Amino acid sequence: MKEKTDYEINKDKKKEKLVRNEFLYYNQSYGKYDFPIIKKQDIDVEKIRFLSYVNSKKEDTENRDKTIHFFTYDWLFASVYEDAQEELEKLSQYYCLLSPDFSIFTNMPLALQIESIFKNRWCGAYWQSKGLRVIPTVSWGDERTFDFCFDGIEEGSIVAVCTYYRENDEHSFMLGYNEMMKKIKPKVVICYDEPFKSMTGNIKEFLPTTYEWTKNLSWREFAHFKWEKHNKNVIGLNKNDFKYFKYDDPYEKIDLKACDVCEKVVEIDQFGNGDCENCGWHLDKFCEENPNKVSYPNLLSLNKAKILFKEGRKLLPDFDDFIEGLKMYSEMEFWHNNKYYGVCNTSKGIEFFEDKNYDCM
Repeated sequence: MKEKTDYEINKDKKKEKLVRNEFLYYNQSYGKYDFPIIKKQDIDVEKIRFLSYVNSKKEDTENRDKTIHFFTYDWLFASVYEDAQEELEKLSQYYCLLSPDFSIFTNMPLALQIESIFKNRWCGAYWQSKGLRVIPTVSWGDERTFDFCFDGIEEGSIVAVCTYYRENDEHSFMLGYNEMMKKIKPKVVICYDEPFKSMTGNIKEFLPTTYEWTKNLSWREFAHFKWEKHNKNVIGLNKNDFKYFKYDDPYEKIDLKACDVCEKVVEIDQFGNGDCENCGWHLDKFCEENPNKVSYPNLLSLNKAKILFKEGRKLLPDFDDFIEGLKMYSEMEFWHNNKYYGVCNTSKGIEFFEDKNYDCM
């Protein structure tokens, strides 16, 4: 057989890199997008100690017992897919690998989200084909991704999820998490950072490698650290109470604007929100853009407020405003004779409630 030239060898390598069809046949792929399958492996999760991919290196004798994670910026680990063969020697040193967490942002084209899942599964399947231990990382976007983002992972597998920097995103996270539990039924869920209280299953929690230094804190200081971590995006707090995290109140008043009703100067935040001490009007962009609509917390329209102010009357909503607000929000709350009431516009019609424990769903 005629030996291939260097050009032909290089051409074949480039084609193989482009096509990525190593797992397309012999039941090694799954789903309508032919994702490679990351097979279920028997891995001792008690041996897992994390090391970020960005800290991995060749001849890393100090960290060979570690498990490599990819919970960082995509461009820092893109080479594990683009130059998979060249990366193999370095990655094969370690105890275990999580499949790389290529980003799935809801504002990405769906085609790119599908590609991110493919790259995740391809890397995991490739490493397993070379004899390495792999735990699939599961991630998702909005509900459109549920059609494919759990494919390529065997039922009953150990899986990894990440709640790092998602403290204020529990609702959307749990939609995908619950779907994952139904479709994959994982044996163990490795959670990178604190799990949400609503998460079910056999969960093993891991402190992010970024925060490993907190192990040396006293219990009191660690409790304060966790408080800061959970409240770093909460509005209205005192930045002097934060020493571990940079705290910037997104609603801090940074500009001035004339009140839309009385034209007195009002301090506003970056979103245009502010409260007029002169007439009591709450400024926001929705009211400006929709001057005939009722919105919270004013509960009367901007144009009506201007009329009331010119007439020297207080900016108080009446029954017509209440009805407009109900149309807008489908629910309203009010007090009457020192008693609390709620009104909901539901699929069954208008429903009334006499306490705060009502559900409009």
